[in-house]
Amino acid sequence: MNGFLGTGATFRADLNLIVQVVMGLALLAGMMLARQKRFDAHKYCQSSVMLLNAVMIILIMAPSFSHQVAPQIPGGLKDSYYAVAAIHAGLGALAELLGLYIVLVAATNLLPAGLRFQNYKPWMRAELTLWWAVILIGLGTYYVWYMVPAPQPTTPASSIATPSPAAPTRVTVKISNFDFTPKEVKIQTGATVEWIDEGGRHTVEADDGSFKSETMIAGGRFERKFDQPGTFPYHCEYHGSKGGHDMAGVVIVTAPGGK
Repeated sequence: MNGFLGTGATFRADLNLIVQVVMGLALLAGMMLARQKRFDAHKYCQSSVMLLNAVMIILIMAPSFSHQVAPQIPGGLKDSYYAVAAIHAGLGALAELLGLYIVLVAATNLLPAGLRFQNYKPWMRAELTLWWAVILIGLGTYYVWYMVPAPQPTTPASSIATPSPAAPTRVTVKISNFDFTPKEVKIQTGATVEWIDEGGRHTVEADDGSFKSETMIAGGRFERKFDQPGTFPYHCEYHGSKGGHDMAGVVIVTAPGGK
């Protein structure tokens, strides 16, 4: 599902971005409540943020990291696309664990005396600083993933233009976050489909495994010649799945004169 911020991100990515910023502001508000000695309100505010963030981690951030970043570690860390996300994930996990620890100490009696601290200020200040560092790195991750402009293709435009639909010999499918355009391509046997990545990290993978591209970044290309008639559904390994779910498309190949 497309996002609502107009950057090409998914709905979940946009939602997570907004929620993270709001939670950061809520922590600042909680700090002000503590300075006003409204400790009960401070406790409920900070505890709610930690619990909400745990939900966001479970539902959005952890699945995204597991699917898109974890398989690229360690080799992919040379690429800022994966490195920034990995740093964000590591510091974010640390911030959440520290925050939950502070909540357990300040709001419950579950921890034994030996694991409890008495001076709250240094711990809470460290947590607030770490949290906002994570937010800023998260903004950087969002920018690298969804907002970095694609480089201009070096191939002249005339060489990648889609031929007339009468008898195409080469058809171009543009890849962006997170769509194949057009999603459905109809060609005759012997024609070639070329996929051009205009933004993000994506793959082109046939549902039946008959073809698969390498991971492409903006400016990357992959092509496949179809010599046999048939229907060939495909998807992006990172953002789609078999059966036409999410980021997916289909190539329909007919014999000359066929329907």
